Formats: sequence, C-alpha cells, structure tokens
Amino acid sequence: MIINKTYKYIDETKGTHTVVGFIAQQIREIIPEAVDLGEGTLPNGDEVEDFHYLNKMYIFTLNVCATQELHRIITRQQVIIDNLISRIEALENGSV
Repeated sequence: MIINKTYKYIDETKGTHTVVGFIAQQIREIIPEAVDLGEGTLPNGDEVEDFHYLNKMYIFTLNVCATQELHRIITRQQVIIDNLISRIEALENGSV
C-alpha cells in the first residue's frame, strides 16, 4: 500500500512550504517503472549511488488513466443498478 507523506525540504532553496508526496522506495515496490536509480545527494550532504528518483509525471499519467477506467466501470454499474431498480419496482407494482 502506498501512503502519502507530508514533509518540508531541509534545503530551503527548494521551498519552505509543506509538500505532499510519496516515498520512492514504496512506489518502487508497486510501480517500479516510476522510479529511477542513480547517483544523488541526501539532505545531509552524503553522496549515494542508489538515490531513488520518483517520476511524478508517470504516476500522474497512471492516475488519470485509472480514474478514467473507474469512471467507465461506475457508469456501466449505474446503468445496471438503474435497470435492476426499474425491474424491482415493476415487480412490486405487479406490472410484470
């Protein structure tokens, strides 16, 4: 399960506002294509060779596609529900 995190950048040149985001290591377990590994610098200044870079545009695109698919599913289900309600009402009214 991916849980969003709120945080502030240690490096204030990136901003001083609260940021909502994800932990790249968590994303990598579920959507490995959305995370790149490379050299990077940690907030404490240490250099690492396995820095996790999160591709937020990839996640955004997946989210839009998933939302569209959910909308299609919900729309189909609503048609089914409406038809079933009509059938139930017809049965209850004895008009079938």
